[in-house]
Amino acid sequence: MALSPNVMRDVTDKILTHGQPGEEISLELILRVVADVGLVGLPNAGKSTLLSAITLARPDIADYPFTTLMPNLGRLGGDPTLGAMQFSSGATLADLPGLIEGAHLGKGLGRNFLRHLRRTRVIVHVVDAAADDPVNDYKIVRDELRMYNPKYLERPYVVVLNKIDLPKAQDMLSSLALEISSVGCEECHDSNTSKEKLNENFNRHHMSEDDDKELGDYPRPQAVIGASVLRHIGIDEMLKEIRTALGKCSDHMLPGP
Repeated sequence: MALSPNVMRDVTDKILTHGQPGEEISLELILRVVADVGLVGLPNAGKSTLLSAITLARPDIADYPFTTLMPNLGRLGGDPTLGAMQFSSGATLADLPGLIEGAHLGKGLGRNFLRHLRRTRVIVHVVDAAADDPVNDYKIVRDELRMYNPKYLERPYVVVLNKIDLPKAQDMLSSLALEISSVGCEECHDSNTSKEKLNENFNRHHMSEDDDKELGDYPRPQAVIGASVLRHIGIDEMLKEIRTALGKCSDHMLPGP
């Protein structure tokens, strides 16, 4: 029985309404990789080799730049020395494509992959210690992170000086580690720092103005480690520092682009 031009009642006493034209929209969904640790560095620094050395991931590895075109994920197992009910140091690592100067403006693979650092808790800078100027390479990547999202520089991070098996890197290792360790300000990354102190510093920085900060105004690395991931040199010390950083940091989700 028709009640109105658009509404009817059927034999089971249900009200039927004629549909109206709907709306159509097109959505582009952007996936941000969910990882605990982000591996960053210039092309050919050894990020993919590092990921394959400490996880079961098997990313493409070659001796030319931009072998990695999409983030690769690997799972780092927990520290076997930790007992039950203690901090679980298992973590997901993301190997991001190599950054170049101007990445925050979209050069290279730039902004497409810098956004994947948003959910990471710890950043690992992989630096080619046998390059012409490893310290400048390190500063380039730090500066690109700062210009893309200054909050990235407030997270705990470890610097890995890779390829120390090469003679050129061996000769400069001590001076490189000392120079990189001195970039930044004194912050609460020592072994006696409590999580409450870290939270206090996070909130203080989160509320401060970041636009005028330089690299020297951000925390120094938690550790600078010499390693050769290809030769499996320094891997244990590197894993120890990464797990220490994961144990200290809190699960803050920093806002970002």
